[in-house]
Amino acid sequence: MEIGDIVVSRAGHDTGKTFVVVAQVGGDFVLIADGQSRTVEDPKLKRKRHLRVVGQSDVNNPTNATLKKRIKQFISDRRSYAEK
Repeated sequence: MEIGDIVVSRAGHDTGKTFVVVAQVGGDFVLIADGQSRTVEDPKLKRKRHLRVVGQSDVNNPTNATLKKRIKQFISDRRSYAEK
């Protein structure tokens, strides 16, 4: 799991929500944000085993606006692919 990965939470009160990894903390933890409920300034500390990697983002210098846009685009692409 690397910075910029798009992940879905598998455990906790945020189960099923989509986030982007913004930093790594130690071996087992990462900081995640979605730009809305969890901002870049206040990311959530989450265990790697509680996340599932679903895609790769090209976000190098994350801001709240770019995270929201990238997550929205990813979900839209995923839905259109599933409809085919």
